[in-house]
Amino acid sequence: MQKKMIMLAIALLMAGIAYADPALGGGRGLFRIQDARVEEDGALVFANRWSVQRLSSELEGTSYRGPLFGLEMNYAPFPFIEMFGSLVGVTNLNADKWSLFYDWQGQALGAKLSIPWIPVLKLGASGHWMMEKENYEYKNTAGFLDRVYPSGKSWRALGALRLWELYKTLPTLMFNYGRGFESDYAFVGAGIEFPSDALDLFVEASSEINDPAPAFDKFLGKDYTPRARITPGVRIRIPYFHLNGGVEIGLTDSVPDYQAILGFSIVSPFPKPPAKPFGRLAGQVKDARTGMPVAATITSPNHRFRRMKADADGIFFLQRAPVGVVVVKAEAEGYIPEAVPLVVSDKGFATHTFELKPLVPYGIVAGRVYDKVTGQPLEAGVKFSGVDVAPVTSNPSTGFFRVDNVPAGLVSIAIEKDGYFPEERVIDVEDGAVTKLEAALVARDMRGWFVARVVDMKTGGALAASISFTNVKRAALGADAQTGEASVELPVGAYEVKVEAEGYLPQTSAFSMAKSDTVRRTFEMVSRGMVMTLKGVYFEFGKAILRTESYPALMEAAQVMKDNPDIQVEIQGHTDSVGSDAANQTLSEKRAYSVMNWLVQYGGIDPKRISAKGYGESQPIASNSTDEGRQLNRRVDFAIKQ
Repeated sequence: MQKKMIMLAIALLMAGIAYADPALGGGRGLFRIQDARVEEDGALVFANRWSVQRLSSELEGTSYRGPLFGLEMNYAPFPFIEMFGSLVGVTNLNADKWSLFYDWQGQALGAKLSIPWIPVLKLGASGHWMMEKENYEYKNTAGFLDRVYPSGKSWRALGALRLWELYKTLPTLMFNYGRGFESDYAFVGAGIEFPSDALDLFVEASSEINDPAPAFDKFLGKDYTPRARITPGVRIRIPYFHLNGGVEIGLTDSVPDYQAILGFSIVSPFPKPPAKPFGRLAGQVKDARTGMPVAATITSPNHRFRRMKADADGIFFLQRAPVGVVVVKAEAEGYIPEAVPLVVSDKGFATHTFELKPLVPYGIVAGRVYDKVTGQPLEAGVKFSGVDVAPVTSNPSTGFFRVDNVPAGLVSIAIEKDGYFPEERVIDVEDGAVTKLEAALVARDMRGWFVARVVDMKTGGALAASISFTNVKRAALGADAQTGEASVELPVGAYEVKVEAEGYLPQTSAFSMAKSDTVRRTFEMVSRGMVMTLKGVYFEFGKAILRTESYPALMEAAQVMKDNPDIQVEIQGHTDSVGSDAANQTLSEKRAYSVMNWLVQYGGIDPKRISAKGYGESQPIASNSTDEGRQLNRRVDFAIKQ
């Protein structure tokens, strides 16, 4: 009778040998590798698995022993959430004595979150808690689950490439990486599964280490001893019942050479709601004028299906269209969108061809060309750059010209006539409108010279700089680094220039050019943090009253701030060491504020851009032991803060 009971237990155990839908401990997967997906269709899955190896000894004889994951259950209430758990322990079957012993050692709980909606690529994350009992039979000998599976809490990042979605004979690739929450445990693994309706084949490989900073090469065994395994397996699919098994091959000395994994699972899917009726929707999008296909975007204003794209041939197709009235809208850049209602019947086929009318992407450019000085009309050539528009010539009697079918948007135009300086313009051609252009050309004998010099304001040294014209289209000038000079011949007119030098604040200036005139400009560049002593600023002896001979130097300081409207300035007052510290501090502050008030009141400087501060005798620039040194220390500085 005892032998019969043992044989019955063995048969039940072997029948429950290997369900690959849940991984060991629960959660859809292979054995040790978890799938990023959850059980489909809200299934409830029950399983039992035994990871067993053959042991022999003279005293005990031959036995089969290993961890048993019993009463496993997977529950997927939603297609993106899965919860699972099982009882864990070690089963020992002695084949010589026909004895069977099971040591219950704890339980495993876990949950998985999946992102299954991305085509082919599936992502997920899971958490596991392998709870070890306080007391069990093998605790002081073989340890928890024969030390084949770790205890404690851990997490895993999951990924899967379901290539089956591309073609039905392609496999599914799975990738896992995990760490322990309260330990140095780390796990990495991958698997490949070839699914079919009746038989699944798969292989998985995994490696585990205990290291606070697990580099990838440690999983492969470099300077470390990981627990690495490779496991081929097979799954037999019977409706609502699966059998599978595999052989876990140890790749390192820290794991058994071979272990068999055997088990079964019972799949209990929940009732499915009746399938929704659907039909098919197809069509094509064409250009109404040319009949050529248009790669348009297809949407549903009444939200009956998701956005989709028509292909290069303008064809679109929806395999599962909702039954009823579906509003279909076709949109393409440069075309007027069109929407139509279509009736889709159950298992029916609704079609429509959209003929989109192009938007009018053209405008008209019309204008007049004349002599800037005399106002007389000119016969000049008008050329367009960057667009397919033929050049035209303005009427010699009126100077007028007109060009149709100019592409809408920014267009560059050049107006040229012999004996005149060419004029270049960038105009914004409005869609379906007339854009007007007045071009006043300057005769080449109506010209002058512009000469610029760029220097450092503090040192007077020459600077290399770029001088660009901001109100006309002309090439920028480059100031020579040795002399700081640049020059150019310009037609008569008004100009604005911007001077830029590396490390300095930009300056702007405006000037007018007359016939045969030469305009000279010196640009004194300043930089943030520059401190300049205002030379020529004088006060009444021992007082903060400015003397009249100081006004030219103060006007120069005001002009610097006007030429550089973005700078903030601090007026700094300094004294020599004659007198007490307190008296010198007070005098320096009063003199600094006196200069600041003059610049605001008479120099027209915004008070928000200027501040004043006295430093007394604390910052000398020369020795106070001589008259010359003390004279240098009595000064007012102009400091550019930002």
